[in-house]
Amino acid sequence: MNDRTSEKSGFKRQLGARERNYLRMPNANVVMTARIKGTVSEGLLKSAVLKVRQKHPLLGVRVSLDDDAAGWFTQEGVPEIPVDVMPRTTDDDWVQAATEELKYAFSTETGPLVRLVLLRSPEVSDLIVTAHHSICDSRSLAYLIRDIMVHLGDPDRDVETLPVTPIAIEDGMPSSVSGGFLYGLIMKRINKKWASRGISFDEDDYRDLHQTFWNENSPRILSWGLTESQTSALVSRCRKEGVTVNSAIYTAFLAAQNDVQGSSHDYLNNVLVPVDLRDRLTQSVGEAVGFYVSWVQLRLKYAPGESFWNMARVFHKKVKQQLTDKNIFASSHRANALDPSLKDAIVFARYGKLDDEMALGLLKKTGLDKRMTGILVSNSGRLDIPVNYGSLQLEAIMPPAVYSRATEKILEVITVGGKMHLTLNFGETIIAANRVEEIREMAMKYLGEAASW
Repeated sequence: MNDRTSEKSGFKRQLGARERNYLRMPNANVVMTARIKGTVSEGLLKSAVLKVRQKHPLLGVRVSLDDDAAGWFTQEGVPEIPVDVMPRTTDDDWVQAATEELKYAFSTETGPLVRLVLLRSPEVSDLIVTAHHSICDSRSLAYLIRDIMVHLGDPDRDVETLPVTPIAIEDGMPSSVSGGFLYGLIMKRINKKWASRGISFDEDDYRDLHQTFWNENSPRILSWGLTESQTSALVSRCRKEGVTVNSAIYTAFLAAQNDVQGSSHDYLNNVLVPVDLRDRLTQSVGEAVGFYVSWVQLRLKYAPGESFWNMARVFHKKVKQQLTDKNIFASSHRANALDPSLKDAIVFARYGKLDDEMALGLLKKTGLDKRMTGILVSNSGRLDIPVNYGSLQLEAIMPPAVYSRATEKILEVITVGGKMHLTLNFGETIIAANRVEEIREMAMKYLGEAASW
């Protein structure tokens, strides 16, 4: 449901089911960093942020919950987007800052659900953008960084306002996709049974969950990049072999993971592949900031005796078979059918904050109580984003820093200005840092040999 009111009062619309899923998660932050050459003015940055907030409605929202726990995005009474400026001393300062931003607790009741940190020096600055996953995906944050750069480079540029878009995934799902009558009937009974329990959660409960979670988890970020020639060589070789760059990267990391960790743990053979929904929705969303991502799941046991490119073709074929509307939108249908407060209950039960038989049963039934996969690769692809903005230059966009206990290692990839950058996220409470370093080094060796750079 979308409901746009007057420009003065902003808009109000209900959260989509997938957006609502993330609302009470303690690890819902997505952090993206841009490296900027040139002197960044604090005043011009804050002015640019005001302008992009006018362009992208979700940058200025908070969440209001109904009595039935349904969430609504509203712009009423939302403060300005925080912009903190700190000194920058080394190229690695952003890693520590981004790690801390992962732990930052947004107040969904007051908003906004985005904040910025500028690590500034006279020659080079790092702009760190943190947003709640309910209002963004990685491509959204890249577009947001580009729009901020546009106004930094041209301070007199008029504010651009995007047309109202169908932000909720449900509004743009293909009509051929259906959740099924029987499944809907079962979920109605489950929701009715849950409602009779009268369990609910508030902001204090969330803050307690958030603090406990981050006391028990220690995120780490590894970041590196390819040169323009290495990026070009990889892309060219993938085209020659008839596979996507994502398939090649996955193959390299699955091979390295197998070398270091073996395949004795079942979750290491599970593969999750994120899917960008922007071109799959029936209504165009263009370059709006919002949550437009889903995923498909498959099983793939790495075969050490197989050649790299044969394995990449096997992976490519299996992924392609899974990319049907039914599979891609399946999680959205499941989310639609579940009572919002029951979604919260599963989150609280997952992290030991709710001892309820029904919530724990659904947690186990969905498999969310277990580790889902060893490595997830999220490749935003080559983004057509300029690098020059007046006197400033966008040297790099570091792929998102994210954190999950269900996914042992998350590799984020983005290509801007012809150069690929990679960020490997993991938790030291889950896997030792030296093992992840070993996997990264071996994966890049596989990839370099395969691409002949």
